[in-house]
Order: sequence, then C-alpha cells, then structure tokens
Amino acid sequence: MNSGVVFRVILIPALLLPCVAVGTDTFSSDTPTAAHRGVWEKTLALAAVPAQPFFDVELHFLFTLPDGREVRAEGFFKGGKTWAARAYCAQVGTWKWRSVSNQPDLDGRSGSFEVQPSDLPGKLRKYPDDPRQFAYDNGQWFLHIGDTGYRYVAAAEPLWQQYIDEAAEIGFNKVRTWFSSGRHDVAALFTPDRQGLDLAYWNEIERRLTYPLEKYPHIQFQLIPYGEDWPELVRYVQGDRAAPLVARYAQARFSAFPNVQWCISNDGIISSAEGRRNVAPATIERIGRDMRAREPWGTLLTNHQARRSGYAFADSPWSDIITLEDRDQVAGELVLKYRALSKDAPVVLDEDRYGNYISPRHDRYFFRRLMWANLLSGGHATYGGLNTFEPFDDPRGIKGMHGYRTAVQDGRLDDGAADFPHIKRFFDEAGLTLVGMEPNDAMSGNDGHAVKVIAGEKAIIAYLPNADSRTPETANVAETQATCRLSLPPGGWRIRWYDPRTGRWHENPGAGQIGGGDARSFQSPFSGDAVLLLRRP
Repeated sequence: MNSGVVFRVILIPALLLPCVAVGTDTFSSDTPTAAHRGVWEKTLALAAVPAQPFFDVELHFLFTLPDGREVRAEGFFKGGKTWAARAYCAQVGTWKWRSVSNQPDLDGRSGSFEVQPSDLPGKLRKYPDDPRQFAYDNGQWFLHIGDTGYRYVAAAEPLWQQYIDEAAEIGFNKVRTWFSSGRHDVAALFTPDRQGLDLAYWNEIERRLTYPLEKYPHIQFQLIPYGEDWPELVRYVQGDRAAPLVARYAQARFSAFPNVQWCISNDGIISSAEGRRNVAPATIERIGRDMRAREPWGTLLTNHQARRSGYAFADSPWSDIITLEDRDQVAGELVLKYRALSKDAPVVLDEDRYGNYISPRHDRYFFRRLMWANLLSGGHATYGGLNTFEPFDDPRGIKGMHGYRTAVQDGRLDDGAADFPHIKRFFDEAGLTLVGMEPNDAMSGNDGHAVKVIAGEKAIIAYLPNADSRTPETANVAETQATCRLSLPPGGWRIRWYDPRTGRWHENPGAGQIGGGDARSFQSPFSGDAVLLLRRP
C-alpha cells in the first residue's frame, strides 16, 4: 500500500460555487510553485538509457506534504532520457520531495516547491457526510451529469476538441472514455513487440486530458485503461509482464490529475466460465487490489460489467463506486437495490439507452426522466448520444467523437440532453444539494414510475414523470397537469413547482404553505412532467 494518506474534503459554506478556475495554471512542470489542487511535475534525466526502460528502471518519489505526511508515487518514462514523477497538490504550503531509484542518476535527488492557493475544484471524492454523494476537494457538491465519450482519447478521433467544448457547454461534468484505439483491444498502447509502450499514443492521451484540465477543470474523466480487451485482462494474471504495465504506467502518469478517476474495464461478463467476453471475478479483484495498492493520491476506482448483470464488487475494499449498466431504469429500481447493499459507495447508472443505439422513441423525455429518477433515487445517471464506441468515419456521421450540439443541429442526433441544464439550475436556484437526503418513494405509494421522492429534514423533492404509458421505451410525457398524493411529515411546508422542460419556477396556485402530518394531493400548475419542491418555512 502507499503511506496510508487519506485526503479529506474540507467543507465550505457555499456548496454550489462556480467551478471553472480563472487565470490558474493547473499543470506545472519543474517550477518553484504550483496551484492548490493542481498537478506538479518534476523531471529527471538519465545519461544512459537501458534497453528496456519501461521494465529496467525503478523510480519512486517520496513527497512530504506540509502537514508532515508522506506519499510515495511511482515515476514514469517520458521518452528520450527523461523520467518524471507527479504530485496532486492537495495542500497549500511547502512540499518536499526526494527520489529513490535503482539508477544512480535518478536516485537520491531532492528539492521542494510551494503550493499556493487557487480556485481549482480538485479531485472528486465521496462526500464526507454522505458517502453515496460526490464532492470536489474544495467542498463543492458534485451534481453528476455524465456522458459516454469512449473514444475521446483515441488518436484517430479528429473531432475530440469539438466534442469536449460542446459537452462543457451542455453541462456534462463526467465523461467515460477508454484508452483503446480498437474497441476490443489495447494494442495501440504498446510498441509492436510488446516490450514497451507507444509513447506517441500516450502523449496524445495526455494532450486530450490536459486541454480540459486547463479549460474545464470541473469535468471528470472516468478512464478505462483496458477498455473491452478481455484477453488482456487474462494475460494480466497469467504472468505476461506487458499487461500490468498499462495500469501501472497509467497511474504513474495520470493519477495526479485532478480530473481523473479509474474504471478497470468495460462491459465484461464477470464469470469464471469460458467465453469471449468472460472475465473471472478473481482477475478483476487482482487488478483492483494492485491498482489500489499503487494509488498515491486517492483517485476513485471502479469496474464496469455487462448490461443487466449488476455489480460484482460492491464489498471489495478496492472499489469506491458501484457502477451499473442496464436498460429503462426510469424508476430508479436498480439504484435503490444497490444503495441497500452498500452504505458507503455512490451508485452510478453509467449506461442505459443511447440516442443512436437501442434508442427510445422519445429521447428528450426518456433521458430527462432517467436523470431525475436516478438522482431522486439517491444515485447518479449517465447519458449516451452518438456511437462513441465505434471509430470515426465521417464528419457528419454518427460514429466516433462529435460535438453534441453540432450533431443535433445537423439532425444526426435527437436532442436527448436538451433539458440537462435545467437540472443544475434547479439545485442552484433552490440552494439545495442531495447530501443527507434519502429516497422515500413510500411517501407516494411506492410506485417509482408514477412519482419519485427524496426527502430530508427540511426539504422534499418529488418528480412526477406524468408518462402516457408504463413502457419506458415508447412512453412520452402526457400533456396534462401532473398529480400526486404525498404523506407529509408534521409541520408547515412551503410549496413550489419547477418545470423540468423550461427551467421555470411556479408558485403553488392558491396555497403557498400547507400543514403536514397526513396525506395530501398535489396538482402541478402546468402540463407535462413536473418537479415538486416542499420546504420548511
């Protein structure tokens, strides 16, 4: 294990602060100063480079933090005669470092640098008072609005910058992306003889992570080093020395990035039986333990498996997030199931339907409903638009990485994420987070398809989907006023309505405040689906 350093979120009163740093260099290399919650890098040179630099050179840095704690981070080969190590600058003050290596030129070097205050949000953590929610290191609650951008770092994707610029504009703040160039292999990461790594490819990965790190530091990337290369996972436990190098090098190079979290693999079938997509649970456990033991900066770690197969590692000590793939989870049942299985892990529905794959009939309504339902189930959901799991083949096509808004304007994609900005607006303008709130569908009869409820001591949020059928794939929103009946706790409650299609607030007609202690009926003052907010005066 590393030195056992635990990074703690320092809570600040304003939980929904602006999250884009202005005028801050997030990445610093060989400088005397660095930004708080940014990355600092130190490079060292080796006069004579061994024949196999990825395997023959051992290098670690021991960082002493301002509070006296020590973190051990592995160095990595940058190419030529250069090695480097990186620190995630979690504390303001003077940092000291010293190197330990089997190479005399790299061993016994030392120095210091100063970490200065910044407005960067920092790494993503479990919220300290509610570990099933997320928070940045600056204390800001993380409202999860995820997207799938699988080939974002693949070198062959020409529109990656258009994609991330438009994703930021829409309001996405987490992107799932794998390292592999081909969907089912990570061969592009290696030299042809598998005796090293293709640094040109890794440099391109870094370029595509550094661009948003500097421009959109609030956007998280869930990096999937092994993608869907299930044979590579098998080679990992069979003694192949190249296979473990992928995760080891990735952590050494990118774990210090505040916009990074880890997902071991994608879409595998967790089974010890023979099968093309099958991965033995012991294999994922082995990789998870290895990655956790190497992890110096507390970067979150999870795995992803096949649709409708749940999550096999909810109790594994290395696993931080319960990651799910399913279909039609517009009532949040699966999130509720896994919340009951784990009290200290966020539950994320990271795949459901896509805009251009197993697409629902009414994209905008389906995905709006999906987001609200899973948030109010105490979990987090992810959207999928174009087929980002397939290689780019046309500037106007639906495969590979494209800008979301551009694809919608061109008619290649329905506007399924159109209402996502209204979700953030709701919480911003209400001054609310979901921290400490608990799902409570029992308040409305335990029918999540009709009403979704989450409640705290001083606030209750109910989403009324007002669907015209019980079939999620084909359902559309009914153009009638939504109704529900809620059993309220005693006391007075102030009523407000929010239109999730327009982002407009509506005061309750005829009754701005009501008493609790019994069941009451509610009707929205507008047609369509609706969000009901009840608060203590």
